[in-house]
Amino acid sequence: MWNSTRLMAEAITKGIQQVDSTVTIKLFNAAKEDKNDIMTEIFKSKAILMGSPTINNGYSYAVAGLLEMAHGLKFKKKKAAAFGSYGWSGDAPKMISEHLKGAGFELVDEGIKKLWIPDKAALEDCVAYGKHFAESL
Repeated sequence: MWNSTRLMAEAITKGIQQVDSTVTIKLFNAAKEDKNDIMTEIFKSKAILMGSPTINNGYSYAVAGLLEMAHGLKFKKKKAAAFGSYGWSGDAPKMISEHLKGAGFELVDEGIKKLWIPDKAALEDCVAYGKHFAESL
């Protein structure tokens, strides 16, 4: 709606690229992209970051579908982390992390969340988070 989580994803991507410019990064909008295409890319990846704004104290419906599909596939030897924007509770990244762990992913950390539309300082934090994520792989 306000593209806050997308802005975070783009900033995290910049941080990853600063650590390793050869890594292939693909950004998907789960609400608009085909779920099977996204799952195929997850299957081919060494690591993923999954983001969602916190909506009604949870994560988006589109992300819920991906997490359900991932749970059934029981991934192994893949790392993951979660991120998201929020206005009140900020529960989505923690909830996504729990589901990723249940789907067999090794969590890199507890993820990152930012209040409202991320400002310059918040986006700089996201770039730093991307660096941390890349260095942890």
